[in-house]
Amino acid sequence: MTERSQQESDNYYKRISFNKTVYKKIFLTGLALIFVTFLFRNSKSVGNLIALIFGILTPFIIGAAIAFIIKIPLNFLENKFFNKIKSEKFRRHKRTLSILISYILIIVVFSAIMGLVVPQLAESFKGLEKSIPAFAQNTIDKSKEIPFVNRYSDRLQEEYNNLSWKSAFDEVKNFLSNENTSNVVGRALSTASSIVGGLVTFLIALISSIYILADKERLSYQGERLSFAFFKEKTANKILHVAHILHDNFYGFIKGQLTVALFIGIATGLLCLVIGIPNGATLGVIVGVTDLVPVVGPFIGGAMGFVLTVIEDPTKAVVFIVLVVILQQVESNIVYPKVVGNKVGLPALWTLIAITLGGSLFGVVGMWIFIPLFSTFYVLLKEYTKKRIDEKDIHLAIRKN
Repeated sequence: MTERSQQESDNYYKRISFNKTVYKKIFLTGLALIFVTFLFRNSKSVGNLIALIFGILTPFIIGAAIAFIIKIPLNFLENKFFNKIKSEKFRRHKRTLSILISYILIIVVFSAIMGLVVPQLAESFKGLEKSIPAFAQNTIDKSKEIPFVNRYSDRLQEEYNNLSWKSAFDEVKNFLSNENTSNVVGRALSTASSIVGGLVTFLIALISSIYILADKERLSYQGERLSFAFFKEKTANKILHVAHILHDNFYGFIKGQLTVALFIGIATGLLCLVIGIPNGATLGVIVGVTDLVPVVGPFIGGAMGFVLTVIEDPTKAVVFIVLVVILQQVESNIVYPKVVGNKVGLPALWTLIAITLGGSLFGVVGMWIFIPLFSTFYVLLKEYTKKRIDEKDIHLAIRKN
């Protein structure tokens, strides 16, 4: 075969290969359009199917979330504590003991929080109900002494005199008593069914979380095998790279939030006891728990603590607010960067967007989920941007305006 014939033959096969690639892309695009059209035309049925699948998988999703949180004390026990014990017999049961102690620790902490905070909150709100009339009357009396405000004092006094808490509670009681028996029975059965369903979901989630923790290394290995089995090596490596970044961001964020909340709660409780602010231990628990809510949590904790303290001592309530502000500054500028480091290195604007979007969609849980998600997206975007700029050999610098 001459060189020209060989070249013509190569060009022919290249054209065939090119045509096959084009036809393949057109075929796949057509399938995608058909699939999207099907989803739009059957959106209700598809939505119901997704809701059904999600409902079935909910216990396992909750179990995975529980396992992810329990893994924090479990890793500490295994790596920092039990690894120092050299007994081979003990090492065989190291994982079992770590799981057991971790769950006991979480249950004890949760029970202590509920046992300390709930009764104190109930008692404080009872006191608040008794002190509100006197507090409101005192506020109206003080307003009469303030220029440009005293003109409204008489009207406020009139509105206050016409206000009756008793009649409000009586209306609620009448509303409840007027419901017929069938509605009450129906609501009771519905409540009982919800409780039973919730207990079953929780038990399945708890059992699945134990299985995940007991075999987490094998599950990770199986995930890697599946990635390389179903995708090309380059694609599988990219998937695993994204998964590792996602894991590190979630783990770093959750561990950091829990550690910082523990610090701020203990510090608040101790300083309240030293200064002499009433219910110091309860205030510490409230501030620590609400601090788990990103950004807005400190404001919620400060407001709740102020309300509980102002009932007994308004001056100490102001001192409490000052204390909380100082501790929050210490947390945000010293403790949080040291604990979390660069694990979740989102700029302030990205963090605000993540919190707003996550909170709007899924509440507090959405805030916890979207911050690590946005952090992962931010890291991947930064890596891709750097790669593209390096390929173009462009050198950029931040300009100061």
